[in-house]
Amino acid sequence: MGALSGPLHGGAPSRALDTLDAIGTPDRIDAWVRDRVLAGDRIMGFGHPVYRTEDPRSRMLSGIARSFGGELVDFAHEVERRVIEILAELKPGRDLHTNVEFYAGVVMELCGVPRSMFTPTFAAARTVGWCANILEQAADSKIIRPAARYVGDTPPQPVPA
Repeated sequence: MGALSGPLHGGAPSRALDTLDAIGTPDRIDAWVRDRVLAGDRIMGFGHPVYRTEDPRSRMLSGIARSFGGELVDFAHEVERRVIEILAELKPGRDLHTNVEFYAGVVMELCGVPRSMFTPTFAAARTVGWCANILEQAADSKIIRPAARYVGDTPPQPVPA
């Protein structure tokens, strides 16, 4: 039901925070990012296989991070701004933006979740959806695709935006 192993699936939020740690200070952002991009490395927390514009989940988590405030949040926003600018320059036409992992790591860190628990926390949050997919597949024996649409009952109250 879910593949949460490897550096790109499950470990990305802690690796995005490792990136912030490695950069260290705002004056090191440009050189660090350029070195990694020119070496062919990924910048964790940027780009997504589906979203070709800003990941809406990242926008939401960015707002949550801003509500916490503090040095880590200010630094993360500065890194985000510069990485997007540098990626646009070095990888024109790719339109790479922040993905959910970047601010998920920041928010979980600010909530006091140990980095070693980021992936289990993510998995626990997905368990209800995975169970729903299993029940749907058992009832219909039709393969569930990632782009599946919810066709269940209307929620009893409006879902907040």
